[in-house]
Amino acid sequence: MVAPSLFTLLAVCYGLFLLAAAWCFDAMAQQTANRTMANQAGTFRYLEEHDAWQCPEDQWLWPSSFDPENRVMRYRANPTVCNTCPVKKTCTVSHHGREVTRQLDPWPHSDSGRFHRGIALAVAAMGYLLPLASLITHHSLSEVLIILAAIAVITGLGVIPLARHLWSTPSNAPKIVVPEMDNREAELAAQIDRYGSKYGKNRFASERRLSNVKEDM
Repeated sequence: MVAPSLFTLLAVCYGLFLLAAAWCFDAMAQQTANRTMANQAGTFRYLEEHDAWQCPEDQWLWPSSFDPENRVMRYRANPTVCNTCPVKKTCTVSHHGREVTRQLDPWPHSDSGRFHRGIALAVAAMGYLLPLASLITHHSLSEVLIILAAIAVITGLGVIPLARHLWSTPSNAPKIVVPEMDNREAELAAQIDRYGSKYGKNRFASERRLSNVKEDM
């Protein structure tokens, strides 16, 4: 059996490298999404057995609504408890109780996640190019076996898993919904609450962002 050429070996190595790069890219995107969700919740702790969140002041946030379009469950604290909380200034500017959201679907659950998963799938599929080009120009038995093995690995460990998960997750592009005039302030405050851990450290910045949004509306 003739030994495979250097080009064939490099082509196979390049294809496997792209496979690893695709999974690394997908893992980094997933880690970023999880970190963003964790930052939105701040120091609030989700208790799965109760389907509720517990705030640092040992108060509870219970399910208040479900968004079927985005597959998001919203949890809200009792406004009476929130408005009398000693640390309210560092937690929320809302007078309707602090809100925390939880995504129900696994990664990639959002359109952004599906976009990054699609990029990872494209990178993995690019691993076919050089091995197939090598297969066209090199026809020895050893080279054919090596290239077919590499293509099988790329397909089984990269293309099929990424594509299957991408096809099995629904597209959750949010629809633009204009809230009623009486509910706009509550909706704007809820939007700020979703980034409470980021804005909570600076209440003045939060209020300024809220006022700017109101002026734009």
